[in-house]
Amino acid sequence: MTYEEFIEQLKKQAHEELGYSMEGMKFYPEGFTSDNPIMKEWIKDSNLKFIGTESETLLMDIITMDIPNTGNVGNVQRIAVKKMYENAQENGFDAAFQKIRDLQKDAVNANIDLDRLEARGKSDYERLEDQLILRPLNYRLHMLDLKGCIYRRINDFVLCLYQVISDDGHNLLTSKIKRDEMENWRINEDEVMQSALENTARLYPAVVFDQLTQKEEKLMEKEFTRADITMQAPHGKMILLSSTRTTNGAAALFYPGVMQKLIKIMGGPFQAVFMNTDDVLIFDKNDSRATGFARTAKEGSMMGEMLSGKPYLCDGKQIIPGIIVNLYADGKAEIDND
Repeated sequence: MTYEEFIEQLKKQAHEELGYSMEGMKFYPEGFTSDNPIMKEWIKDSNLKFIGTESETLLMDIITMDIPNTGNVGNVQRIAVKKMYENAQENGFDAAFQKIRDLQKDAVNANIDLDRLEARGKSDYERLEDQLILRPLNYRLHMLDLKGCIYRRINDFVLCLYQVISDDGHNLLTSKIKRDEMENWRINEDEVMQSALENTARLYPAVVFDQLTQKEEKLMEKEFTRADITMQAPHGKMILLSSTRTTNGAAALFYPGVMQKLIKIMGGPFQAVFMNTDDVLIFDKNDSRATGFARTAKEGSMMGEMLSGKPYLCDGKQIIPGIIVNLYADGKAEIDND
């Protein structure tokens, strides 16, 4: 199947199997430009989203699709179609097309929990409070999407406020909270963010890999020595930090008490490298390998969405670059804008 035949087959099956409108599917080729200010921003955002490069010229082929059957959600999905084609060549058309099925399923499922959506619509903070979490996002890749949202910036990335719409253990569906929504809650923003951080830690606890049990273990529920959770890797020893949900595991470093416990385990300040939004590697304070791993993460060669291309020094009082997180004796974290 040629590339052109693949695109036509993708459109045809999306229409016939899933109900996508043929008129709602648009193809934008690599090299596409526009004088329209809105389209210019869309092109820049697409380049940042898919390859981390800012340009007013589209750097890959994209198909946009109006996802049907989503009620009032309204969801236009961007597809980097050449990557799908490469997947189809290797694994077959149906395996590549599964991505479209999954996108539609996620969009439809976003409306399943009517009680949560009702609370959101009524700005009922008491009903929403236990559903609020923080998700880590690269700032440059998502800066357009973050307009009007509530977040705290930590150098390259942000912790953004979301509501959990549904989580079946496989698919985590969330929605960003807008600032004008929060204004109706009559609750201090810092209090909301702190509560959401604690919720995230409760719902998706921090985990490390225990060499003795050969399983992921909850960091805050056991006592560990450094040898217990040090991974033997081809390039030397390190600790992998994530969360029980894996998705958004990078946020685990900021959970109450986590940084302090890692300092105790490491015997002092340490370097943290965010390999993606899901995983954090922990290195000694003076381990030169941290910079190389951070560079690898920035280049996007690791699985998952890129979060930051820098190593961060954590000493229990601050995370550098930028004095961002102050950890107090009670283990609570206060997150400030940089």
